[in-house]
Amino acid sequence: MKKTNTELTISVDAEELTPLDYPTDEITAIPNTDEVDKACDNVDNPSPPDGGWGWICVGARFVSVFICFGVVYSFGVIYVELVDVFSATRAEVAWVGSVASGAMHMAGPLSSLLNEQYGFRVTTIIAGGVAAVGFLVSAFAPSLFFLYFSFGVVGGMGLGLSIVPSLVAVTVYFRKRISFAIATSAIGAGVGTMCLPQLYRALITEYGWQGMMMVLSGVALNLVVCGGLFRMPAYITAQQIQRAHQRRRRPSCVSFHSLFAVMNHRPFLIFLAATAATHLGVMVPYVHLPDLARLTGVAKGDASFLVSIMGFVGILGRLLFGYIADFRCVSRILFYAVMLLICGAGTLLCTMVKTYTLFAVYAAVQGAFIGTWTAFTPIVLTDIVGVQHTGNALGLTIFLSGISITVASPIAGSLFDFTGRYVASFYLAASIYLLGGLLNIACYLYIKLKHDKGIDSLPTYVLDVQAT
Repeated sequence: MKKTNTELTISVDAEELTPLDYPTDEITAIPNTDEVDKACDNVDNPSPPDGGWGWICVGARFVSVFICFGVVYSFGVIYVELVDVFSATRAEVAWVGSVASGAMHMAGPLSSLLNEQYGFRVTTIIAGGVAAVGFLVSAFAPSLFFLYFSFGVVGGMGLGLSIVPSLVAVTVYFRKRISFAIATSAIGAGVGTMCLPQLYRALITEYGWQGMMMVLSGVALNLVVCGGLFRMPAYITAQQIQRAHQRRRRPSCVSFHSLFAVMNHRPFLIFLAATAATHLGVMVPYVHLPDLARLTGVAKGDASFLVSIMGFVGILGRLLFGYIADFRCVSRILFYAVMLLICGAGTLLCTMVKTYTLFAVYAAVQGAFIGTWTAFTPIVLTDIVGVQHTGNALGLTIFLSGISITVASPIAGSLFDFTGRYVASFYLAASIYLLGGLLNIACYLYIKLKHDKGIDSLPTYVLDVQAT
């Protein structure tokens, strides 16, 4: 075992992101074609195609995140319906969506494990099957407690299993244009958040909430189609053929050393605390804004459309801010923090809004910045810990954020049941956004200080293969 130190990098160019060891499908499932033979000749200097079948994977990931985030972030429409159907408190109903969102995020470590073991294609197909079963069974739910398990745990975990493999399926095809590819595929989340609330409303009106759940099960099965479209590029197959015996001999302690290094990296710990705390407030506007608007006097149909506004503007925000963040003069970590500060200020002002127009303005601001903020998390993590440690860092971040998301919406619902108003819930969310922004600024300043002094480095543990 050899221990080396690599100096912390503040920004990482797309050209440096070379995913040499991403988990992929079994090499025995891929024929050794002429393309693979050609790649084997240059395996030590791999060249991702930056296109080709990679654009098919981009399209498949677009559909994947459309389903995953659209289903969860549009729960506010179902939430309003279930309050009346089950004659339950808002806090009780909010647990359905919160468990689904939390399960989706907390499935990250399991998704990574399945992805490593079976590859991104099989893992995505499994995800679609699990989610479809969960939503289908939910159509026959006799109580909210049944929905906690069927829609929340099973459905949410099924959706979450597809997040990691769909991202890996895109990244292995791109190097120079990786930012554009990821940004393009990520806007599926915004499109889903924009479109699915209207689909929910139409289905509930026509078939009732049970019929809507059955249709949602069919929607989730499209993840199986997405998984079928994912496949490995030739250069990854060539590397697997050449290095398969080395990976089989790699001791399991390597991953623990890497995880230990990440958990002892102070800037990452600051970022982790900020992100986990911020997720306590992320879902509050998505779930409770339609109900807040309705109680203020906005029609139910117009209130549902507010979530669509957040989704639509989120699409534009991802593309615009993703383009801006690629300039070398822009610090993505600082940019990340400013987004949260703007969301905090907007959420505070939202409690004073009385008209639909102003609610729509708030929805646009919130969708633009919080939508971009969620998309930026893997990129900012790479800037903080480096490419080699991003996997472990992202797994920890997603898991802890899932815990926060699970309890966030019920807390907001409980505050409404206790006070009779949503003011306290949105004040809490605004305070969390502001705290997260300040913590990210602290992370930026800490990194800058240590980097300027040249004394802060993140230890990396690598296997000396030849020594074994």
